[in-house]
Amino acid sequence: MKEVIETNEKYHSSDAISASGLKFIAKKSVHHFLNKKFLESPAMKFGTAVHTAMLESDKFYQDYYVMPKVDGRTKEGKALKAMHEEKAQGKIVIDELDHHRIKEMIKNLESHDLAKQYCNGEIEVSHYGQINGVDVRVRPDCKNMIAGWVSDVKTCQDNSPDRFKSDIYKFKYHIQGAFYCDALGIDPSAFRFVAVEVNHPYSIEVYGLSDDMIERGRFEYKKALESWKLYKDTGVILGYESENRNEDGSIII
Repeated sequence: MKEVIETNEKYHSSDAISASGLKFIAKKSVHHFLNKKFLESPAMKFGTAVHTAMLESDKFYQDYYVMPKVDGRTKEGKALKAMHEEKAQGKIVIDELDHHRIKEMIKNLESHDLAKQYCNGEIEVSHYGQINGVDVRVRPDCKNMIAGWVSDVKTCQDNSPDRFKSDIYKFKYHIQGAFYCDALGIDPSAFRFVAVEVNHPYSIEVYGLSDDMIERGRFEYKKALESWKLYKDTGVILGYESENRNEDGSIII
C-alpha cells in the first residue's frame, strides 16, 4: 500500500472505502452507508481528545484549550470569559471535568508498560491500495511495521474482558482488526486494542483478537467489500442481505 502523511480531514475526503465504511455496511447495508448523516456526538469528541492525549501528547495543548468554569453573570466574570474565549480561538474547547478525566487516564497509561508499548509507534499514517480490485484506505491509530503490530485506542464504559468483547461484536471492531492487518500485510494476531474506561477509575487494558474472531472479522469485511464492489461496478445498491427469505422475498428472522 502507498503510505501518505496527511491530515485527518484529507484522509476522510477520499472516495476509497475505509474500515469504518465496511463496518457500517456490515452492520446495516450499502444503502444505509450511502445515505448516512454523520453527527459527532459528545462521546465521540471526547474519544478524539483521549486519542490525542494518549498518542500525541505533545500536540494536545496545541489542539485543545481547557475552558475553566467562569461565572458569566458578573462584570469580572464576563471579562474573564471573554479573555478565555479569545485564547481558545482556533482550538477545540474542553471543560475542566473532561480535562481531569483525561489526566487521570494518562496517569494510568504511564504505569501500564504494555499499553505504553502499543501507543508508541507511527501515529495515524494514511495508507492507500486495493483489495480484490477495490480502492481501500486505512489509517491505524498506531503501528510499528518493524515489530509487526498495529494498535487502536478505544474508549469504553467498561473494559472488562466480557464487556469489551461485547463491544467488539456490537461495534464490529473485529472487522477493523482483520481489515487493517490484511491491508498492511501484518499478522492479525499482532493487532491490539488499548481499551480505556472513560469513568473512574479510568482503567486501561490491552486486548488481542482470537483466531475465531479474526476469521469472523475477515469474513464480514470481505462480504461488505463485495457489496461495495457491486455498487462501484454496477451502481446496484443493496439493502439488508439475508439468505433466509420466504418465497415472497421477506426476510426470515
